[in-house]
Amino acid sequence: MNESSGRDEHHRESSPARQGGKRGLGTKSKLGGIAVVILAAVYSFAAPSLNARFGWNLPQIKTDSSGNVRLADAKTPSPAEHKVGQSKTDRQKQDSPSGARQPTAPTTKPEKSETGAGPLARRMPSSSSTASDPARGPPTTESANAETSAAAASESTDDLLYGMLREVSRDRFISPAGLQYTPGSAEGHRLEHLRRHTKDDPSRPGSHGVFDGDMEGALKTIDRAYDRAQKGQRTTKKVDDGRTVYTVDMGQRVGFVGGRDGGRKRHPMARRVVLVLEGNRVITAYPK
Repeated sequence: MNESSGRDEHHRESSPARQGGKRGLGTKSKLGGIAVVILAAVYSFAAPSLNARFGWNLPQIKTDSSGNVRLADAKTPSPAEHKVGQSKTDRQKQDSPSGARQPTAPTTKPEKSETGAGPLARRMPSSSSTASDPARGPPTTESANAETSAAAASESTDDLLYGMLREVSRDRFISPAGLQYTPGSAEGHRLEHLRRHTKDDPSRPGSHGVFDGDMEGALKTIDRAYDRAQKGQRTTKKVDDGRTVYTVDMGQRVGFVGGRDGGRKRHPMARRVVLVLEGNRVITAYPK
């Protein structure tokens, strides 16, 4: 009787303590559950922002069929999600026209010529284009001087009277052969007297020699006749009153015979030149 009553009293004393412990555990479980829910809500709200800002790939929170909160399995972000996860600077570069990526053409290897030269070799001038002609060889000093003299002569012809007489002083001219034409004669100048022998005068008594080629032709023929006379080629020479008279056979036509006598003979061809000089000064010259 005493033992049973003692066990009952002990059971009654220990039961409130166990009940109080159960109530404490239940309260803690409820608080922990609330805290988990709050943390899950904060995580669910903050995770997308953190992913977008820092490019992270935080898993999402989902609730299973039993009501338990679990983290979703991580997955590879899609292109759209990857673009969302890019930094603001990268998105600005990619969206801007200057930062947009342009499609690049497929790279191909440069073709090589059969000789192995690259594409730049085809743009370079060939050495043969700048080298001298092997057949002709490099220009010599003599040819260069001849070309320079010819160029200078062609440039100076504009300053020459009739293209060949150079004025050495007032109204005094010298030919390439060294003959001088100076003032004198009834016409006022030896050149004006020579001009009369470039046109026929049918009314003139006797013979009248006429040069071919007008003044230019007459001056060239006289220079050639003087050169032949200096060399003594088919030339007869006579000195009369301080003047030298050369009669030079030119071996070809240099004019014709005009005047009254020439007209009656139908203007025969003239092959000789009569040259009258005082030193190297021309007094007169005419075909014969």
